[in-house]
Amino acid sequence: MSSRDMHVHASIARRVAAAGLSLSLALLPLAGCASSSSDDSGSSSTSVATTGSTASTIVASGDAVQVLGDTDVFTNRDLDPSYDESEAITIALSDSGSTVSGGGVDIDGSTVTITTAGTYVVSGTLSDGRIVVNADDSSKVQIVLDGASVSCSSSAALYVISADKVFLTLADGTTNALATTGDFVETDDNNVDGAVFAKDDLTINGTGALDVTCSAGHGIVCKNDLRLVSGAVSVNASSHAIQAKDSVAVCGGTWDLAGGTDGIHCANDEDTAKGWIYVTGGTIGITAASDGFDASGVLQIDGGTITVNAGDDGIHAEYELAINGGTIDVQQSYEGVEGSKVYVTSGSTTIYSTDDGINAAGDPSTTSSGLGGMGGGMGSDDSAYLLVSGGIVIIDAPGGDGVDSNGDFDMTGGEVYISGPTNGGNGSIDYGDGATATITGGTIMCAGASGMQETFGTSSSQASALVSLSGSAGDTITVSDASGTVLGSFTCVEDYDVVVVSCAGMVSGGSYTITAGSDSTTITMDSVVYDDGGSDTGGGMGQMQGGPGTRGTGSSTGSSSRAGNATV
Repeated sequence: MSSRDMHVHASIARRVAAAGLSLSLALLPLAGCASSSSDDSGSSSTSVATTGSTASTIVASGDAVQVLGDTDVFTNRDLDPSYDESEAITIALSDSGSTVSGGGVDIDGSTVTITTAGTYVVSGTLSDGRIVVNADDSSKVQIVLDGASVSCSSSAALYVISADKVFLTLADGTTNALATTGDFVETDDNNVDGAVFAKDDLTINGTGALDVTCSAGHGIVCKNDLRLVSGAVSVNASSHAIQAKDSVAVCGGTWDLAGGTDGIHCANDEDTAKGWIYVTGGTIGITAASDGFDASGVLQIDGGTITVNAGDDGIHAEYELAINGGTIDVQQSYEGVEGSKVYVTSGSTTIYSTDDGINAAGDPSTTSSGLGGMGGGMGSDDSAYLLVSGGIVIIDAPGGDGVDSNGDFDMTGGEVYISGPTNGGNGSIDYGDGATATITGGTIMCAGASGMQETFGTSSSQASALVSLSGSAGDTITVSDASGTVLGSFTCVEDYDVVVVSCAGMVSGGSYTITAGSDSTTITMDSVVYDDGGSDTGGGMGQMQGGPGTRGTGSSTGSSSRAGNATV
């Protein structure tokens, strides 16, 4: 191991220790719904992480980053929606009088209350009623919705007051509905504010469909751990589509979520080790007036297909955020991806943001609210960190920074393509004053406005170049070596007047031709960093943002056509 690698390993380990949470980094196999080990019914469970790895292992290109700790997530019973029909109790809902085939159920007018552990198959309709679970705190209750529709004008359509865990199973081939149609009316000491409201653990599984609507509150609320395993579920709520207190984990199913605030919101104000979100599979589509995902703790994505249209952040965690896989498309956001530390190790991530594409903001318990106001331009935060070690990231950030770390930024692998900003008050790459940006592998290509544009530091082992090339949306940016081999290429979707590139294979001493539309220049790398002066032009504050050591030397050996707004 080189001295430079040892420095990077030690540096990353120090940043992890400063995260503000007792969370370790480890190698993480991509877990799906089928992986398992021990569970709450004596069968098996899925573990989020293995142990024994060290922080330094994340430097290698593509290694996953585990931010959840060694936590069991999905039990075998979560993953298995089957049940024994011969032992199940059937409940037939009806406005004229619901009926039940066995014990463990009390019926009082339009309220059906399940009082004991067991499996209950529910069908029929209540136009203004509710299903209540009020069993002892050791009971596991499975509710199978088999063509059931429940609406309630003043409370939750499904209300879990007490149980150890409730499994809400959607029977194969059925369509079901749970809705709150009016304002919530207090009937006990609980602040019921969701169409589905569970005080204890809740799992949703099965292969059927479920529509959840709430006109004056949240869609699905869980005050403990929520597991979203399978089914086709749509939620439309005036507040959060899904809200949980301790954790939310998704490993399968289709989730179509529309929220008047957040899409998936998980927050625990008492315990920072909770309030986490984990996604390892499934198809999730979110339209939210505020955040798509919002975790008060950490957030980890290892798989799945995710589409987000958000009024604020697309994917947000107050603490660490890791993207280890999956296909993510943030189609609309203020900031695309934000966490105290952000790690991108695999997967495909596409972001459109009106402000920063990716923002490593720092520990919220120690970070001044004003530090990130200019992309971190007034100082550096040791608790903020951005790592890209694998995957493909495509960012369109016309009004903000493409990637922004209030601390250091390391790139060891993967591919990053950034269009924007279109204003000189931001940069495609931004990091804290006194911090460093280092590239040792991968490909990054950026085209945006000059003024605050930054590039990588001289401690990098892979060469990078910042050149003044101008053009317009639709131009193709290409980097070729002296033999004409194309090292990297992408199509910029915003107007630009400066280009930053670093491609695998670029080294100090090499000659490279950078083409932007019909504009082209050939440079010779006299150092590991080339900067023709295109940074800070007209802005005068780039060094205040980027810190020292971002400028190298180089010489232009070719010609530049300077064609301006060239179009391919």
